[in-house]
Amino acid sequence: MGKRRYVLPIEIEADPTQAEVTSYAGMLPYLELWSAMGMPRAIDDQVAICGSQGWLDRQMVQTLMLLNIGGGDCVSDVDRLESDAGLCSFVRSGELGGLGRVLRREYERRFRKGRTRTFPAATQIYSFLESCHDDCEEFSRIEGRAFIPKPNEHLRSVLALNDFLVSRVQGARPKSRATLDSDATLVETYTHNAKHCYKGYRAYQPFNIWWAEQELVLHSEFRDGNVPAGYDVIRVMSDALRRLPAGVAEVYTRHDSASYQIDFLAWCERESEHSEYGRILFSVSVPICQEFRAAVAGITEWSPEFRVVRGKKYPTNREWAEVVYVPNSQAVLSDIREPFRFLAIRERLGNQMVLTELSDQASLPFPVIEMDRVSYKLAGIVTNRREMDANELIQWHYERCGKSEEAHSIMKEDFAGGKLPSSKFGANAAWWALMILSMNFEMAMKRLVLGDDWRRKRMKAVRFHLINIPGRIIMHARQQTLRVGAEVACWLAEFRRVIAALRPAFA
Repeated sequence: MGKRRYVLPIEIEADPTQAEVTSYAGMLPYLELWSAMGMPRAIDDQVAICGSQGWLDRQMVQTLMLLNIGGGDCVSDVDRLESDAGLCSFVRSGELGGLGRVLRREYERRFRKGRTRTFPAATQIYSFLESCHDDCEEFSRIEGRAFIPKPNEHLRSVLALNDFLVSRVQGARPKSRATLDSDATLVETYTHNAKHCYKGYRAYQPFNIWWAEQELVLHSEFRDGNVPAGYDVIRVMSDALRRLPAGVAEVYTRHDSASYQIDFLAWCERESEHSEYGRILFSVSVPICQEFRAAVAGITEWSPEFRVVRGKKYPTNREWAEVVYVPNSQAVLSDIREPFRFLAIRERLGNQMVLTELSDQASLPFPVIEMDRVSYKLAGIVTNRREMDANELIQWHYERCGKSEEAHSIMKEDFAGGKLPSSKFGANAAWWALMILSMNFEMAMKRLVLGDDWRRKRMKAVRFHLINIPGRIIMHARQQTLRVGAEVACWLAEFRRVIAALRPAFA
């Protein structure tokens, strides 16, 4: 019996030619779309953090975008980008392309001792992020009370970049309707400055507004973990409306029970609060209080709920009914002419024997109601869409739940939102804002360039099939050439053609 081998019979040696190779050949269309959308120019116009020496703000923001797109989840991962000679060649070509000799020299003179890196070092990125922190705001905190620090000038400029990106996507593919879905998510952290969330661990709790038609995060407010999801919801929604780009004529919104506040529902109903868009049609999940439960208990007629897929109805094993219910807080609103519409949804529970023996329903993770000796899981929806079919309304409301959970998973697993870099609130808020910018930019790439075949792919698949493909950089007769496989070459050529066609929309 021969000697057992533990490695493949392959020798390894360094490439003596020192050729520029890359494992990020698929980054090329991302860099080109970034430039075509005018993001570098927008950063120059809006962000003024770096000063007159050293790295430019556009280089810092682009580096953090590439870090997110490439799969990095901490600041030190920038060294992985720096070690890729081919990617560095792409980036440098994009920085110097179209510049004359004088401007090139002026560009290089920003570095007193000469430029030795393509990407900023981790320490420089930390300094950039921490400039978005305001120590003065920390003195305004009161123990035991929800508090959201006001963003300083630098953080506001970083947040404004997302508004610019959203407006660019709207300009290329305009939508007249905006359905805004709100939800908060917990980001666990071990820094001692973070506050404990309602689940008992230290965390931050960003509140996100998702634009369903464009599949973009319109607005995200970074918050401490102890700030409730429904805190100051009218102000956050007002901020989101101000961020909507031109061309939007009507606004709808969907929320979970954290936003079940009569003041907020009335704000949506009043046209005077947002005259540009008129009434905002909403659906909000209803917390199951004793009064609502009592109103549901008297219902005798229930209708089956159906899920419609491609024109066919499928039963869901749930039932719905209209509820005659006017909360006391709504009854005192003199300027709301019609009462809001309430729907109850019940779902029969399987193990009836075990359930009926439970003496304390509060121990269950969901509300339960017993009707005719049968136990049901109970949910409720309130809306001002009075003419809409109840089945259709319920399905429309449910669309928020799955998408918001998926978006939060993408933020924290596909991008760098799950690991915050600093103990300073403002630095983490800037990191989160640039993650949102990168996530939206990736969706813009899918919608505007890659097409429908890529639209539903998660970043794991996009990196496997497109971004992390090998390539070799060849320089000949002052021409830089990227050599890749034949199939990938066809993809990249088509993507570049589409980007070139989009340029007039971004002009």
